[in-house]
Amino acid sequence: MTEYLKSKRKYIFLLLPALFILLLWAIFGIEQLFGLDFAVYAVEPRTTKGLLGILFFPLLHGGIEHIAGNTTSLFVLLVTVRYIFPQLYIRVFWLSYFVPGIITWAIGRPAFHLGASGMIYALVAFIFISGVIRVNRYLLALSLLVVFLYGSMFWGMFPLEDGISWEGHLGGAFTGFIIALWYRKEMPINEVIEKEPDWGDGEVDFDDWKTIDYPFEENTTQSEETKIKYHYKSKQDEK
Repeated sequence: MTEYLKSKRKYIFLLLPALFILLLWAIFGIEQLFGLDFAVYAVEPRTTKGLLGILFFPLLHGGIEHIAGNTTSLFVLLVTVRYIFPQLYIRVFWLSYFVPGIITWAIGRPAFHLGASGMIYALVAFIFISGVIRVNRYLLALSLLVVFLYGSMFWGMFPLEDGISWEGHLGGAFTGFIIALWYRKEMPINEVIEKEPDWGDGEVDFDDWKTIDYPFEENTTQSEETKIKYHYKSKQDEK
């Protein structure tokens, strides 16, 4: 395989996240181009029609600011999961896609809930909790970076601002937390696994420690003729 093909494979993990982002913008572009309103296909809590919205919940956005604000964060988080946990990416993707919508349908206010922010909250929670429970310094550093970049998102899980689907955010965070716990035994890529010390092929038998020949033993061995005598002097002798 040529170096060129190797370099292309090196960045293949960017492909799936990029395709999903392109899909979001394609749907938004069709909506704007033809003057359509796809909000009617969003999640409408506790209604039969609203169940259909679970399928489209993350694909729909309310405006250019909405989709632009979600695009960068979603792409970075998807790439992170795709790179660090390649064997989990598909499962994490679909769980973070559907489950927040289901939770929103169950607990949400009567309104149309839409946007990929539920996925973003799920991915943030998954990455953060995965780093914490594995006690791995590389993943912990990644968790701290996530907190630094997205820590302010914590307030988005509370009904503090009108027009924001805090139910979707809360459902996403809960989803990411559960996913991280469920797959806690799944290992990340080798590059972020901390290696154990190499003790050699054999095991140390500590029962045989007395048989070890030390290089300084000859110099410190006491001669058989050497005798140690202890003396004492009574108080009467001092007088």
